[in-house]
Amino acid sequence: MATFGDLKAYVENDGWTEEKNRARRRAKVGDHWRYSKEQPGGRTLRTKVSHGLREEIGADLFHRILREQLQVDEATFWAVVHGRAAPEAPAEPAPTPIAGWLIQRLILTVGMTEDEVRALSAADAAAAWEAYRTRER
Repeated sequence: MATFGDLKAYVENDGWTEEKNRARRRAKVGDHWRYSKEQPGGRTLRTKVSHGLREEIGADLFHRILREQLQVDEATFWAVVHGRAAPEAPAEPAPTPIAGWLIQRLILTVGMTEDEVRALSAADAAAAWEAYRTRER
């Protein structure tokens, strides 16, 4: 079972930033450390770790922390805790979406089905429209 010490090891090994505890403009000691991590998409993940590092985290709470706060699976969590995690692979760029007007033209004017249009890349969709426009009549 995971302890708060394991959780603290995870956030430290994974590059999370410790946040200062503030309450009413005074430094507050509190009973938790607070951490945050900026995500590539601009979102910020946040979690807190109890000062009771040897206390076990209940199974339900642990899985909720993994899912909602750390957004990581259990195998990756343990790999990072033990210092074995591979560096994160760069995210694949999102495919360029097909413009709405072009989707309508391909379905309504060219006569393609929705499934056929969904299977096309943006470049292929543009090429299909251009081929339709320049066809011999």
